[in-house]
Amino acid sequence: MIKMNVLPVRTFNRLKVNETFVEYEPSAPKIYEISETSKLELKETGDFGVNIKVADDNNITVVMLCECTEEGTLNIKTEITMGKGASLKLIQADMGKGSGRLINTVRCTEDKDASVQLIQLFPARGDIYNDCNIELTGNRSGLDIHVAYMGNGDKKLDMNYVVNHIGKNTTSYIRADGVLKDKAFKTFKGTIDFKTGSSGSKGEEREKVLLLSDDIVNQSVPIILCTEEDVEGAHGAAIGNLDEDTLFYLKSRGLDEDEAKRLVIYGMFNRLLEKTGDEEISSRVEGFLAETV
Repeated sequence: MIKMNVLPVRTFNRLKVNETFVEYEPSAPKIYEISETSKLELKETGDFGVNIKVADDNNITVVMLCECTEEGTLNIKTEITMGKGASLKLIQADMGKGSGRLINTVRCTEDKDASVQLIQLFPARGDIYNDCNIELTGNRSGLDIHVAYMGNGDKKLDMNYVVNHIGKNTTSYIRADGVLKDKAFKTFKGTIDFKTGSSGSKGEEREKVLLLSDDIVNQSVPIILCTEEDVEGAHGAAIGNLDEDTLFYLKSRGLDEDEAKRLVIYGMFNRLLEKTGDEEISSRVEGFLAETV
């Protein structure tokens, strides 16, 4: 049994979102050590550890593509250590076409003037459990998270992001865009925690959820914690159906309702694909969406 996606403070007891328990017993993982720009493809279930160490003033991009077609669990734990002035773009995409589930854990510590951009693309068919915890320990360290997800069938998505502002003048931004249909069940928890001593820091989190059926369950839990006075924090969630004006406009251009919804989903993922700057990733994700949406 794995306990994950734990909220820093116990709250929302009636929603039962304080933590998540996943029935899975991990084994000894296969370890990957990464210190330079790399691309890692995982096409089988099992346990994997990815240790990313970015040296002082170094700038690297790491791409992790998951494409399991078999049943079972793909369990990935990524540990990131950022040196002074280091920069990392981490792109994670789950394009599993089967019913297998993904357990994805990211832990990161940033030294001063370091920055991390995390892009996560989750269009896969299977369940996804995603747990990210980032420590902005160094002064002026920064974090930029962008997530796109899709839930269909009876898929379960359970996602948790915790950002601890520890150093001075640190910055964080979390944006998630998702679409849910059929009988999908989704929980998205985002916590920005301004610790004592993090003066001058800023954090913001936003989520936009498009609901395409009446049988889904959506839980959005944005949280801001603060024990420091001189900080700025903001959060919000926009949740709703595809509005009639947009639907009418798309239909007037010759699209039926299903095609209009498909176009909206493509647009949500394409926004992030542009941020990856990787044509191969864009092509593969677009191909996956064409087969599954």
